[in-house]
Amino acid sequence: MLNLVKSFLSVLLITGALVAQSEAYDALKVLEPLIGEWYSKHKSLGVFEGEPKNTNIISSYKYEWITDKTAVLETWKSSTEKSNKRIHVGSIVYTLDPTSNIIKTKHFGYDGKVYWTGKGWIETKDSTMYTYVEELTINGTKTNYTNVKSLITKLTFNNQYTNFTQNGKLLEDQPVQKMRRVDVAPKKD
Repeated sequence: MLNLVKSFLSVLLITGALVAQSEAYDALKVLEPLIGEWYSKHKSLGVFEGEPKNTNIISSYKYEWITDKTAVLETWKSSTEKSNKRIHVGSIVYTLDPTSNIIKTKHFGYDGKVYWTGKGWIETKDSTMYTYVEELTINGTKTNYTNVKSLITKLTFNNQYTNFTQNGKLLEDQPVQKMRRVDVAPKKD
């Protein structure tokens, strides 16, 4: 009888763990079309502290599932087109917040030599994802903006930074950055 109770409790614990994993995955699967590697060629505009103005850059992004599909990691690196000098490097971790049931983000990286961290949350409408971001640099610059990602096809999406305020000053929306998939063949788990 004792073994039967132990077995029953084990099944309940395992089922609970699987349901929790499923809840996180179910919420985060809106990011699944982005899983893979992406590329863009564009001009830096100098909006972020440490970022040069009017410089041709190449950006590479990678989105991947981590921790048994309970979170998504986005990493990126941008460098100058000609000299391959680093412009940006950073990461975002997307997780389901169990208190609010909202996807939250934690950001960190460098723009030039300026370190920054941030946080945010996302909303989705149709094939568009809105990430509302609050960032702070090591020098005290506070920047809030919305990162809008619109899936165009399985191989392309538009990326734009809008609703900018920096230290209380309203800034212009940034031009659309066209991203294209690098890893055309879907990856298997």
